[in-house]
Amino acid sequence: MRIRIWCVLLALCLLPVTGCPGTTTTDNGDTPAEIQVYYFPLDTDPPTLDPAQVTDTVSDKVIRSLFDGLVKHNPDGEIVPAIAESWDIDDTATVYTFHLREGVKFHNGREVIADDFAYSFRRVLEPDTSSPRVWVLDKIMGATAFNQGEVQEVEGINVIDDYTLELTLEQPFAPFLGLMCMSSCYVVPQEVIEGSSDEFASNPSVTVGTGPWILREWEHNNQLVMDANPDYFMGAPKLGGLTYKIIAEPSGRLQEFRAGNLHHTEIPPDLYDEIMSNPEEAALVVRRPLVDVYNLGFNCQKEPFKDNPTLRKAFCYAIDRDYLINTILNGLAVEATGIVPPGIGTYNANLPGYPYNETEARRLLAEAGYPDGEGLPEISLYYDIRPPRPDICQVVKQNLARVGVNINLRPLEWSSFLEAVDAGEPEFFQLTWVADYLDPENFLFVLLHSSQWGPPGNGTRYSSPEFDSLIEQAGIETDTETRWELYAEAERITHEDAPWLPLYWNECAVLVAPEVHGLEISALDRPPVLPSVEIENVWFEE
Repeated sequence: MRIRIWCVLLALCLLPVTGCPGTTTTDNGDTPAEIQVYYFPLDTDPPTLDPAQVTDTVSDKVIRSLFDGLVKHNPDGEIVPAIAESWDIDDTATVYTFHLREGVKFHNGREVIADDFAYSFRRVLEPDTSSPRVWVLDKIMGATAFNQGEVQEVEGINVIDDYTLELTLEQPFAPFLGLMCMSSCYVVPQEVIEGSSDEFASNPSVTVGTGPWILREWEHNNQLVMDANPDYFMGAPKLGGLTYKIIAEPSGRLQEFRAGNLHHTEIPPDLYDEIMSNPEEAALVVRRPLVDVYNLGFNCQKEPFKDNPTLRKAFCYAIDRDYLINTILNGLAVEATGIVPPGIGTYNANLPGYPYNETEARRLLAEAGYPDGEGLPEISLYYDIRPPRPDICQVVKQNLARVGVNINLRPLEWSSFLEAVDAGEPEFFQLTWVADYLDPENFLFVLLHSSQWGPPGNGTRYSSPEFDSLIEQAGIETDTETRWELYAEAERITHEDAPWLPLYWNECAVLVAPEVHGLEISALDRPPVLPSVEIENVWFEE
């Protein structure tokens, strides 16, 4: 569903200058000029701005402002042209031919050609890059051999001419175009990267992409300031500037929104009723369901959870999700019963999940060898410090204490949390994911296949040969109904093995300033970051 926000109130000025809301006065070296700026909240500093290194939603959002790929998702989740104006797929469903637009330019003025995509893809696959997103491109013929240093070129990446790129897969893979939408597949300029070394992802003067916005300034943990790209191939942004404001606390973001210093923000769950009872603020609220999960993960290769699905299920039954959703989140979520959320083709509304049942939790604890938690060591629960994570994990700790399980809470700043999970350090940890594309493969393969251990996505280090085999069959199956059946059976196996403790699927609830028009929120978004929202299509009107 497309969502359009229309003006209902006057907003406060965004900066202490004379002019319209959302404007600031700058000097371009000739005469002062008033430009309209969108003030966009982030809840943490992006760990990277390098498409080859991105693994988190915040980095992904900022990268999507600066770079582009061959294709992208529209707000309805459909795959549409980006730098590739069209593409062909041959009868074997293995050869994809992308026809690039002419005249697309990097921010340094050089035209983008097919060689640039070939370089960018090889860079992700290059062993020295150590990209955690090799899996996005490993379906291409010869990609794995190249990544392992066995060959010098990727056989399946072929430049036909300046505006034609041919990608050949090892075998059919139905979600391949969805993979091409991921920011890991965005094009970067070889001469800039090779001339800037490690500065490419951190120094604004050399962070060169093709995107609608050009990075001018990055004050870490404060803001990223961007100017509109007047030469953007899909048309110059309607606004003159975009500033990402890094504000850690939801309450702080709400305060800034109310002061007129942000153009949107999420609604803190504990203030939702207050906001909805105020007619003026309620008129600014946008809600929609998301393909966004919040769960906990068990490290299946570490004690006490290794080789003990019974213990993992005991934990699953011990959690009061109804309390979490209705008290902590104020109803802005749906209880998760499995891996694949609503909105994805194989969502199974009949999957039983793990309803709150202390009696069953105690029975399974005893069956697992830990009656009433006796003999079970203290278990650390790792999570990132951004609200409402601390409140959620506090409830989990209290719920598990009722059945005799002692939990030590380990809050970490976001980048440190990611590093710990990627390294396999925690035995029990927060597990969040917002879909990159609307296909069950993006959940079941990326997050649970044994080839994805660690940074690629499988933080639980779950391994099941039967599950892997089903996922691999589904990946090459071209009949949609058969694919869906294979994925559904794979999800049933994970329900029995319980590598995850499902909690909830998120719903978006966002306050949007009244002067904002053209803001389209998709199921692939997560507030306040809204990774799929295209601010270049937004305009202000009182």
